[in-house]
Amino acid sequence: MIDQKKTGLFIAAVRKAKGLTQKQLAEEIGVSDKAVSRWETGRGMPDTMIMPELCRTLEININELLSGERLSEDAYSGKAEEHMVDLIRNNEAEKRAGKHTIIGLIMGLIMILLFVAFIMFSCGGYTYFYFFLDFPTILSVFGLQFIILGIAGQFSDFFKGFKVAFAPKKYAPEQLAIQAERSEYAISYGIKVLLLSGTLSIAIEIVSMGYWAYEYDFTTLGPSFAVVALSAFYPVLGALIMYAIKGRIQKVSR
Repeated sequence: MIDQKKTGLFIAAVRKAKGLTQKQLAEEIGVSDKAVSRWETGRGMPDTMIMPELCRTLEININELLSGERLSEDAYSGKAEEHMVDLIRNNEAEKRAGKHTIIGLIMGLIMILLFVAFIMFSCGGYTYFYFFLDFPTILSVFGLQFIILGIAGQFSDFFKGFKVAFAPKKYAPEQLAIQAERSEYAISYGIKVLLLSGTLSIAIEIVSMGYWAYEYDFTTLGPSFAVVALSAFYPVLGALIMYAIKGRIQKVSR
């Protein structure tokens, strides 16, 4: 089985033996030094389109690259067959993982729809669905998130993350690694901002709830608590979705 860490250590060792820095190697093969760093730390493998150029620069062959060591002539043939089998297995595993992802999404969607149907039925029917929608809170929470992302200069990379996650083939391999790293950071930043903006919204709702209960009528506490619950629900749901996007980016950029 291909060992990414072993391959990474081998790339680093050969690079150093040739007197190249990560940046120099990256320039030779047309990728970023961050991509080289990912390979050498075992957090990713060179794309198949880059492997021939990488091997030419390091003066090794692809079998040695995948093996993570120098090979003798006797070991070369056996390793070639072993790597071919590994690549076939990995391809089949990726196909199975894709099917399992689709099955998981369908099952999750069905469960959520059943949950929503149960809540609607418990609250008196589907005509009360609008009670669960609080557009002012949605606009304020996500609007504040977008403003802070814009001020921080993360807005573009944040939305490019969705393209990286679901349309990675639109990027060249070297561009994908760079954009994935930027988008992963931007989405992590966006999750924190969203949760903080949700916390601010909850604090405002609680203060407002206390004021109206004190000045007018304590019977408003029940509906006000429902509004506060919605203020917490939207940012948490948004954060969960963004965590899923972040995980997808990590998967496609390996």
